[in-house]
Amino acid sequence: MIRLGFIGCGGIARAHLTALDRLSDRVSVAAFFDANRAQAVDLAGGRKDVVVTDQVDSLWASGLDAVLITVPNRYHAAYSEEAARRGLAIFCEKPLGVSVADATGMVAAVERASVVNLVGFKNRYFRAIETLRHVLDEQMLGPLFAYREVCSGARLANPNIGMEWRMIETIAGAGAVADFGSHSIDMALWLLVPHTGPLVSLDSRLATFITRDGSYPSNDDMAVLSGRFASGALFSVLNGRVGPGLYQVEVYGLKGRALVDMTQPDVLNLIGYGGEKITAPALPERKFEDPLLIQMARFVDAVATKTPIEPDFSTALSVQRWIEVARSSAD
Repeated sequence: MIRLGFIGCGGIARAHLTALDRLSDRVSVAAFFDANRAQAVDLAGGRKDVVVTDQVDSLWASGLDAVLITVPNRYHAAYSEEAARRGLAIFCEKPLGVSVADATGMVAAVERASVVNLVGFKNRYFRAIETLRHVLDEQMLGPLFAYREVCSGARLANPNIGMEWRMIETIAGAGAVADFGSHSIDMALWLLVPHTGPLVSLDSRLATFITRDGSYPSNDDMAVLSGRFASGALFSVLNGRVGPGLYQVEVYGLKGRALVDMTQPDVLNLIGYGGEKITAPALPERKFEDPLLIQMARFVDAVATKTPIEPDFSTALSVQRWIEVARSSAD
């Protein structure tokens, strides 16, 4: 039985805990740490024989095999490096850190300790995205021309959400370009690079539009990214925290277009340029369909077998580098 502890007990931690509870035959959640003790108590929910603490040393002393790091971005590096030093497997939420320097140190720590490490790019696990990856690998769209994505959510435009840590640069680092853009960049690299070669150029426009709590957020709430892969294929992404939640992925190739709309996360639309539908392959049945549950199940399997897993810290470092390029190229 794998013993796992939470470092950070906010909203995303609750989503991961729900997934882990479905895996209770293989993993035991043994410790809940949050600097805000009330959050740790709330997430633990009256569980017996677990550590619930606002002192991280109590978590380290609780006999763990792995940790989930779900604290704000600026704290990822310190907790990851300490967990690696103690030989613990690590799941860390995205983005990996607030800077390339942070992310580089985290990669060095897990490689030095040879511990299993995984980053929370959960969008890879949607059924339609998994099917799209297979379609591209089978070259069903032919040579690829372009990748386009919209990944957004209404955090700032939602009157029920006030200023939160994601909107404060000193805690979160970048805004929408890291919050949503880390998913977008990871997805584009994962899907296209095997067929187009690496992303070779990127520029961006970042903006902040909405005032909350009497002040502007100190990082971007909308980002538009454009770039090019080595093959010449184009890259285009819009990330926003100011409008209705929307997630769409499109890939254009010589033979047609693929579209994933997350209002139907199990459906991949393939359309030829003459309007004909292209039939997507039927992939094997999966034990789970919820992306967070698939992600946690794969992490638990990797910890149990001490097997490397993707997307790891090194993958997320590549994403972090492009986030930094986007910020430095913004006008």
